[in-house]
Amino acid sequence: MDRPNIILFLTDQLRQDALGCYGNAICQTPNLDRLAQQGTTFDYAYTTSPVCSPARASLVTGMYPHNHGVMVNTHIAPAWCRGLSTDIPTFSSLLRGAGYALDYAGKWHVHEDRGPEEYGFHRHVTPRAIRQGKPETMRYIDFPGGRQPVCGVLDAPKEHSHSWRCTDQGIAFIRERAAGAEPFFVRIDCTAPHFANIVPEPFASRYDPASIPPWPNFDESFAGKPSGHLRKHREWHLQDKDWPWWQHAVAKYYGDVTLLDDCLGRVVAAVEESGIADHTVIIFATDHGDSMGSHKHFEKAGTMYEEVFRVPLIVKLPEGPAQRSDRFVRLMDLMPTIVELAGLEPPDGIDAMSLLPLLRGEQPSAWPDSVYCEHHGEVWGYQTQRMVRTHGWKYVYNAHDIDELYDVRTDPFEMHNLIDRTDDPAARVVLQEMKGRLLGWNDATGDQLQWNWVRWNFPEPIPPR
Repeated sequence: MDRPNIILFLTDQLRQDALGCYGNAICQTPNLDRLAQQGTTFDYAYTTSPVCSPARASLVTGMYPHNHGVMVNTHIAPAWCRGLSTDIPTFSSLLRGAGYALDYAGKWHVHEDRGPEEYGFHRHVTPRAIRQGKPETMRYIDFPGGRQPVCGVLDAPKEHSHSWRCTDQGIAFIRERAAGAEPFFVRIDCTAPHFANIVPEPFASRYDPASIPPWPNFDESFAGKPSGHLRKHREWHLQDKDWPWWQHAVAKYYGDVTLLDDCLGRVVAAVEESGIADHTVIIFATDHGDSMGSHKHFEKAGTMYEEVFRVPLIVKLPEGPAQRSDRFVRLMDLMPTIVELAGLEPPDGIDAMSLLPLLRGEQPSAWPDSVYCEHHGEVWGYQTQRMVRTHGWKYVYNAHDIDELYDVRTDPFEMHNLIDRTDDPAARVVLQEMKGRLLGWNDATGDQLQWNWVRWNFPEPIPPR
């Protein structure tokens, strides 16, 4: 494939299981379902971090946050830095050097002072949009010192929403670049379905709240879980929020997702109408997931549950098999993938792996059989969490609380923490293996566990391959 055009449609805070192609029977996503049927759908795609800036910096660099240095959101005070250093190679800077035309519409959040143009993009436009909800439709979470909007109906037609206007701008870029001779890269970056889900009609009324069943892990007791899980529930003042309350929030969240699906459909149609479909790669992804009531939580930071870390990832090549992949991949693996699609060699020193072999239907024998993720804090300041997950187990290292161990084959919704099952010899063996795997990833990526008095509590490291 000779230097194809590449379109990246990125969303914000999208649960993988909110899409029809990932098994949701209520939320309607026909355009994404069609894209999934035509390309590669990754069932085990993970973000590196549950918050925007670290995850987005990993996407553009192919590096874990502990290596690229953007550890928490760049707007959080005191953030460790203002954002990603321009000395670190990004896929956009590499593509620009190879003659690509690069355009960007929408959210950035990788640096507080420097925009995408300083990382290789020729143009960046953040369309103005209406975000005000109709007062009588708004729902809030009340705090002693303020109110957090949760959801409502946008006080404007869909054409004035952020998702629609970002898509309009992205389509304008695509149509303009399609008429030129250069290969192009267009990134469309919507803020939805990040809360508050203030959704335009007809999407706001698309789903009847009463028809939405509770998440299988809504009835969280917090027994045997890290104390921060219950603290997060209480600090969001969710104690009196039963499932009927959450149904309204999830219904609007689903409305936002279906709006995004319509926008993605418009992008695909623009590609086809421009006559470039046979030479264009389309990628759909998100930066991280969302609790949205799972484990009785709102938002994402502070826990390492699947709803937060496991993300949708669909890639359609002009010529490639329609398939589903059960390999563990990371959002940051898009960096070397995009670079190789452009006919370039990925830079040395990155943590990511190109997805091109998987996209072509190959089954590389050396592919890791686990995935490693991290979190450095957000709501309560700095904290340290690491996670390693295989197809059978998940181990979470919480430096300031009890660890977590889940049998994800029998307990896929992570309700039962087995970390204290010291009476079970089999559980002890599994825990030792998972701790060895976590230390193996730590060593392979140059992560934090370097002090002997920490390492001496771990078994021998097991390399990720």
